[in-house]
Amino acid sequence: MLTLRTWTWLTLIVVTGAITTSLDAQGGRRARRAPEPGTVSGVTWSDDGAYVSFNNQGQRYRLNLETNEREAVGEAESASPRPNPRRRRASASGNTGKYVGRPTRGRQYTQVDSPNGRWEAHYKDWNVVLRDKETDEYSPVTIGGNAEIHYGTASWVYGEELNQTRAMWWTPDSRKLLFYRFDDRGVEPFHLVTGWSKINTAPYPEFYPKAGAKNPAAELMIYDLGTQKVTRVDLGGSPDEYVFDVRAALDEKTMLVNWTNRLQQHLKVCAIDLETGKCRIVVEERQETWQTNQPRARTLEDKHRFIWTTERNGYTNYDLRDLDGNLQHALTSGQYQCGGIEFVDETQGLLGYTAFSSPKNPYYSQYHVVGLDGKNGRRVTTREFHHSNFQLSPNKKWLVAQYEKVNTPPSTALYRIDGSFVANLAEGDPAKAANLAEMFSFRSDDGKFDIYGILYKPRDFDSNRTYPIINALYGGPGSREFGAGYVSTPRAENNRGYLVVKVNNRGTGNRGKAFLGAAYLRLGDVDIQDHADAVRLLRQRPYVDGSRVGIVGHSYGGYMAAMGILKHPDVYTAAVNRAGVTDWRNYDTIYTERYMSTPQLNTQGYDTGRAMNPEYIAEFKKHDRKMLIMHGMVDDNVHPNNAFQLIDAFDRAGVSYESRFFPSGGHGLGRGSTQTQWEFFDRILEPKKQRAREAVL
Repeated sequence: MLTLRTWTWLTLIVVTGAITTSLDAQGGRRARRAPEPGTVSGVTWSDDGAYVSFNNQGQRYRLNLETNEREAVGEAESASPRPNPRRRRASASGNTGKYVGRPTRGRQYTQVDSPNGRWEAHYKDWNVVLRDKETDEYSPVTIGGNAEIHYGTASWVYGEELNQTRAMWWTPDSRKLLFYRFDDRGVEPFHLVTGWSKINTAPYPEFYPKAGAKNPAAELMIYDLGTQKVTRVDLGGSPDEYVFDVRAALDEKTMLVNWTNRLQQHLKVCAIDLETGKCRIVVEERQETWQTNQPRARTLEDKHRFIWTTERNGYTNYDLRDLDGNLQHALTSGQYQCGGIEFVDETQGLLGYTAFSSPKNPYYSQYHVVGLDGKNGRRVTTREFHHSNFQLSPNKKWLVAQYEKVNTPPSTALYRIDGSFVANLAEGDPAKAANLAEMFSFRSDDGKFDIYGILYKPRDFDSNRTYPIINALYGGPGSREFGAGYVSTPRAENNRGYLVVKVNNRGTGNRGKAFLGAAYLRLGDVDIQDHADAVRLLRQRPYVDGSRVGIVGHSYGGYMAAMGILKHPDVYTAAVNRAGVTDWRNYDTIYTERYMSTPQLNTQGYDTGRAMNPEYIAEFKKHDRKMLIMHGMVDDNVHPNNAFQLIDAFDRAGVSYESRFFPSGGHGLGRGSTQTQWEFFDRILEPKKQRAREAVL
């Protein structure tokens, strides 16, 4: 998976109710900031349900929930860590054993102990072996495994793209062991080389299926400890389908598994008959673009019904289903994206969840409640702000929620569960806003969507001067470039003298399937278009120097940085491509084909999204733009041939560029990448050249 990393040069803002901490430009931790006046902590509810107590600005207060009378009751109390309502107990996903050790990226655990503690299952020499702890005897479950056909492990692409860190699973009664059989015959290995900084190098091959090429074939097998027989699960086994996410249902009698077709438009969750290996469908979903392959589910107390996350109406919503495969009824059906389940109260028959349901701004999170019968749904946080830090009373009658905007300091409200605003527990002062960020919007070039961005400014911002601007981005499918919370601390780039723009481009998350799918088959096209259009809009402002615009990203963001300056050299002056893809034909099947289909079916899309397009390079050269390419020589995720192909195209076209390679660097590059990046930007964009507007004019 092309992942978004937190780089030391980025300011990381962590809001924890009332405390804000951040990283400085060198990546060091700053002193903790004082709590914002409008935030509270230590919220507690009286046993009789008559009062709510909380800390604010060093004092402890108590509010009468009927009269709204507030009284100070002393100094603030230490706030105990509040349990995360979304974090379920470990057994929630089923007891499939105790996994030992920690797999590296793209790999799986090599040992799992049985739930009853007697057996150890080991992956060893391409096979599965059992150890009886009582006798210390080893017995083979499989034989004949080799580098091409192996048992108890998975292909790297399963670990990387399907988060498949497990390849062996015990049944809860410890009587059976499920495990993978992988067939990599015909899958082309990619040969990396290690030891670049040593006297001799060594080959590092990995079966890595590239987009459109042959995939590994995955199967599930069941080993019965009593009969010592192996049964094949009747699901999967073709290179054109994926079998993953094996888990035990909470009834501890059923094992579940997900299946998708190769293009990941069709998902089935199946229950496995552990005696015969036969499967039946529990739930099934289809999409015209791509279907989320691991939707969240929440099992109810009867261990038979569950709340299922569905996308069938084009937005994330919730259904109530059962393990027999029945849809009992829809719980929600909003034309907005649900965010996550906050609570399930079966006694009162209530479900609490967040959703991006504000008509004013699609990134404002709101709190909702609906009956488990699907009736009487309502939005609780009725103010048109971004809400967070929710704390619900035990009787489910009252909700405390923090609300804010990007440039409006937070306040904290008390709501009734019916959606009535009761009172502010604490208030921020808009007149004292930090003025460090501004949210803006514009229409997408196809006229279908409002695109939102944020412009971040230095603390000493002066509108009478001109500034270079950095477009820092990731932008991959389903990601999020920014949230809608209050910005109280400058970004590290601001401290270096830059304005910063971030954009939630088409293809990013929390806006529904139409917005998400707008980039389907068109990566590197509509997504980067939105960033370039944002810069075009901002450079009309007199304090933005449109001749000094940088773009930078890592992984998918590195790809976007390269595509930005290659496709839009009229916008960008300099780009830093950190470990980016340059041609989707170079990347793996599961990730790439989910969003781009195959090169055979979408040749035009792959060509349009290819950085080495001669027309792009000619325009890049014509505008005399600058690019720094950085890549790790042992990057087993985005292989270094991505960088080499772009460099080769530049060389053949007589284009100048800068590069830095890291001999021992993987996908995270290596020591010194941040310094190299900023030396490049500072040299070309000259952030200290803060010219007065009059001088420019």
